[in-house]
Amino acid sequence: MSFDAHAYHVEKSQVKNYLASPNVLNSTMWQHTSTGVEVVNEEDLLAFTGIMVGRVSPFRLKCGPEGNHINGNVSPLEKSKYQFHITRPANRELAADYQAALSNLEALQNQVGRTHQHRNMIVDDVTGKMVRCVRNVFFI
Repeated sequence: MSFDAHAYHVEKSQVKNYLASPNVLNSTMWQHTSTGVEVVNEEDLLAFTGIMVGRVSPFRLKCGPEGNHINGNVSPLEKSKYQFHITRPANRELAADYQAALSNLEALQNQVGRTHQHRNMIVDDVTGKMVRCVRNVFFI
């Protein structure tokens, strides 16, 4: 059974938290929390979890058991993080969804950014724009 990109696009387009949807910006807002500001659903004010289609890039892929940990002299193991980048899919229809999701992410980022230097989530390099995902390995 092969992957049907069109059926996937149609199915995900019906989901309210699909980042490629033009309604994402109208159904979310920023809210202060104990750790800063986060995007929430306007209906229930719960944290917004978006769905984005993309391809994991091997660029700086740090998803082994130790994440980005080099050695104890540089940083303790407890501060290790997983890091990967999401890039544009090869399929044209899903690539269009990826571009729409990137535009929505940039718009969300611009809503709260104080400067025009947004370089931690969306990375722009010679191959195009990528979304950087980072998560702590250990939760203390």
